[in-house]
Amino acid sequence: MRIATDLWHRRGSSLVEELKLIKEAGFDGVEFTFSEANEALPSVSDRGYLRIEYLNDDVEVLRKASNEVGLEVHSIRSGLLWRYPLTSLDSGIRGKAISIVERELEACHRLGATALLIVPGVVNEDTPYDKAYESAKNALSALVKRAEDLGVNLAIENVCNNLLQSPLEFARFIDELASPMIGAYLDIGNVMDCRLGYPQHWIKILGGRIKRVHVKDYSIGLRGVVDLFNGDVNWPAVMKALRDVGYDGYLTAELHPFNTAYELYFRQLAERMRLLLRL
Repeated sequence: MRIATDLWHRRGSSLVEELKLIKEAGFDGVEFTFSEANEALPSVSDRGYLRIEYLNDDVEVLRKASNEVGLEVHSIRSGLLWRYPLTSLDSGIRGKAISIVERELEACHRLGATALLIVPGVVNEDTPYDKAYESAKNALSALVKRAEDLGVNLAIENVCNNLLQSPLEFARFIDELASPMIGAYLDIGNVMDCRLGYPQHWIKILGGRIKRVHVKDYSIGLRGVVDLFNGDVNWPAVMKALRDVGYDGYLTAELHPFNTAYELYFRQLAERMRLLLRL
């Protein structure tokens, strides 16, 4: 297994400087995030590099920077699918979401990323569960051929969206789509944060369907996501389960860095993730 982190930046720092910091800290790869140009960004943010409105230009800048530094872009998060859900009752929004994913798949291909993180949709009071399930499946079915042609996995993340609420249902959903390019982006911390059980159980059930893994910890007492090893995730059991199912891909930290001592944060995080690999 290899380790990666989301790309975070401080305003005023160059992209190459940020990527060098990540590589020198000890990470093997990096994960970018798609966003919109009008998003309000805090001083430390994981968004703003891949703007959907300027995708061609931004992809070229990121491609050159990652090649210069020698850091693999292994996956990209489709952050826009919360704003434009694939399960929206509005056909116009669903169509826009599919169009966005098509453009994101092209960008992944150009950057060498072999996974696109997908939020499959949202269930709320106005969007019934059964309709959301079918809408998500129909949307992803429409995207499978393009993903296969480009060699980019559509990696569906378990998030707090009231949809795909058990590993059994998650596995069935993936199997119904019947494509080797569709699988799970398993978020370890989200399993506990969304009150969905225990991540080691999800790993055993999803098995070879797992395409990528997000790493974050969760504190039962604080009822929230915390830094790695500061929470209640049973990491030895998680790592054993990953090895048992034959997972040998990236573990990507999805954690907010310090607002100060920024460089120290990434050095400490990489050290903790290397320790995780030894559990």
